[in-house]
Amino acid sequence: MKIDNTKMIIFSVKLLIAAVITSVVLYNIDSIKLKLIIKSADITYIMLAIVLLPLNLYLQFAKWKYLVDRTTGKKTPLMQIWCSVILGIGFGFITPGRVGELGKLFIIKNADRYKLLSISIIEKIYDTFPVIFFGIISLPFLPHNFFTGSTLFRSNLIIIAFIISLILFFIAIHPGLLRAFLYYLRNNILKNSIKFGRFCDGLHGFKKKNSKVILLLSSSLFLVYTTQFVLLILAFGEINVFPGFIGVWTAILLKTFLPFSIGDIGIREGTAAYIFRLFDFPSEAAVSAAFLLFIINILIPAAAGILFIPFILKNDR
Repeated sequence: MKIDNTKMIIFSVKLLIAAVITSVVLYNIDSIKLKLIIKSADITYIMLAIVLLPLNLYLQFAKWKYLVDRTTGKKTPLMQIWCSVILGIGFGFITPGRVGELGKLFIIKNADRYKLLSISIIEKIYDTFPVIFFGIISLPFLPHNFFTGSTLFRSNLIIIAFIISLILFFIAIHPGLLRAFLYYLRNNILKNSIKFGRFCDGLHGFKKKNSKVILLLSSSLFLVYTTQFVLLILAFGEINVFPGFIGVWTAILLKTFLPFSIGDIGIREGTAAYIFRLFDFPSEAAVSAAFLLFIINILIPAAAGILFIPFILKNDR
């Protein structure tokens, strides 16, 4: 099979960026201290984070099933949805910003791919809303050394965070705004594109009540995996729960808008190390927690998909 040279170059660049970022993170980590932190980790918190994995996966399943059933107009077999979600995690693992998760729509049978693509993008957008919302409101609560001791800057940031949060919530529960924009493109700029028309049809009927359900599921999922992150932070070091959540929400906000490496490798650990250093929390502990979160929530489900889903799909056929 012939390999596209452009794709190979892009993949190589992403791999290089991931390697460079990871190297920088590791260079600033004390390996001896890292070993001591891992050795003294609290297994109880780690087990609690693992126990939350099924809930994490179920929320992803429920969200995707709700969108697929609404788009296809029928009940999609549960096994197809589960396979789609697990393979989406696997595809997301090897792509920046986890955009490869969009590949999960190819598992759904007898459905318009363009309509599924539109709701996949909707899902990604609604997954970003809680990241921005909780990330923005956490910024004013970061330690003073982040603001260089400026009380005025902190006060202004609280006001800005409040305004942005209201705007985000208004946009999230009024999907008609996005629909109106797409229909404008469809009727004026891309009116000759049949494929884009099918893409827009995927949003037909996506009403305010649907947006509220998806926003609720996305927010619940966000709170679950950030709780996992905080539990792992507590497993590797000592910090109060409130600053733990503030640090995690801020780190995830930064990571979300820096999707430059494969599987976010290095970005996740680097942002965690930077933010928690502001709380005088050991960088080695933050890196350990971030990497273990990656293993629990992404690597384990992705490995399960690679090993078991081909057999499941064979039996389904």
